[in-house]
Amino acid sequence: LSKSSTFFQTYQFLTSNNENKFPIFIYVLDDNEKIKAQLGISITQNHRGLSGTIFKKLTEIASKLGNRGSWVSGPIIHSNDSHERIEILQTLFSAIEEITKDYHLILIDGYTPPQDQMIDENYKKIFQKNNYTLENFLTFSSTLDLSIEELWKKIKKNAKNDVNKAKRENISVKEIKTLDEIKEYKLLTQIWAKTKGISINNPLENLEKELFFVNSGIQKFFVAYEQDEIVAGLRIGCFNGIAYTHQVLNSYSKTGNAAGPLLTWHAIEWAKNNNLRIYDFSGGKAEVSANKSIKEYSKQWDSLFAYKKKWGGEQYPYFHFIRVTNNQKYRLFRLLS
Repeated sequence: LSKSSTFFQTYQFLTSNNENKFPIFIYVLDDNEKIKAQLGISITQNHRGLSGTIFKKLTEIASKLGNRGSWVSGPIIHSNDSHERIEILQTLFSAIEEITKDYHLILIDGYTPPQDQMIDENYKKIFQKNNYTLENFLTFSSTLDLSIEELWKKIKKNAKNDVNKAKRENISVKEIKTLDEIKEYKLLTQIWAKTKGISINNPLENLEKELFFVNSGIQKFFVAYEQDEIVAGLRIGCFNGIAYTHQVLNSYSKTGNAAGPLLTWHAIEWAKNNNLRIYDFSGGKAEVSANKSIKEYSKQWDSLFAYKKKWGGEQYPYFHFIRVTNNQKYRLFRLLS
């Protein structure tokens, strides 16, 4: 198993209860039938638009234009030989091209594994030769071979103050394990979304699948309570010794509480005590897009990066590769979906 494999490329994560979304798995084998690389791509056939009869019609039109294929934290290449990795990548592209044609993909995009630090210029050039554009991202992660005391020392003073403040305020942390508890967490997701101006139509979708993730060990939910009220939540993916911050929530109902930092530190301790290798705090886009101003970029990312940097993790690059197969259809697709 490659050290860069994460839960985003597991069968469990990619398998959806949504009839309009399904995974395709690509494997590259050597002469001895040994897996040298793998990639799970999620195909989305019917794109959700806004509610209402007119918007549903527009969504149906968008779906007829073509589909989207996407992946996260892939491909996983089981080789440390640079030359062999390039050969494997070229083989993967042959399979991706077939999938693109067979499923009428007008957009295919994917994020590389942040833990794969062998992605060099030659690797990126293979994507670019296959008509992919590149966006630079970065993440922050800590190796967990240090003691709890050493991990605490690496954390910035303001994060330590927040954790201690939350403890003084008797904010408690609980790990979610039951369906009813997952339901509470999902309702918190809806509350959080409203504070961001986002609408979630069905927050209780896929409850059984979330419980399956918990029971299989590839996902953990933690929630923080203040005076018996859920005020914050944290979801992490767990696979191959890597804990990955998948979602951070806050109800913002209690002004100035430090429940979020307490959850983060609790999750770090949990990961260390359960013998995981890496805690990935996640990250975001590393540079300003051509169509955005520095002000817009700062508004979107500055506060997030400031929080991620508090926890003493090292900074690692990863990449978002994007290919549009038909620009005219894609523009219409974006307009309608």
